[in-house]
Amino acid sequence: MDSVDEKIISILKKNSRTPYVTIAKRLRTTEGTVRNRVKRLQEDGVIKTFTLRTASSNVKALVEVRIEVNINTSDISKRIKAMPEVEAVYEVSGDVDIIAIIDVMSTQGLNDVIEGIRRLGSTISTETRLILNEL
Repeated sequence: MDSVDEKIISILKKNSRTPYVTIAKRLRTTEGTVRNRVKRLQEDGVIKTFTLRTASSNVKALVEVRIEVNINTSDISKRIKAMPEVEAVYEVSGDVDIIAIIDVMSTQGLNDVIEGIRRLGSTISTETRLILNEL
């Protein structure tokens, strides 16, 4: 990966729908070069997915999950990530084991997701932090 790849990734992180032609103009290269590099970055696993972020009118929250010891954290993380309302999942160090970013239409929807996480088994506790403002 070189500086051109890093610039392409930076642009796509801000808006994954940026047309390749626009990226090429910014980087003073061809659309074909951008297309080929993005394809290679996907094949190499550098770019995993292109995501959709909804407007801030939804209810968004960080859900911190503590799980039992001697449990495979990655297995629980994958099960949480499979929930359609879950935007992202992070395995972290510290007092909690997993942080999930939830994006739902209502507080009832948020409660349903939290209850789903608690039903996964091995969950000791959850703590939820509502996102008040998204910059």
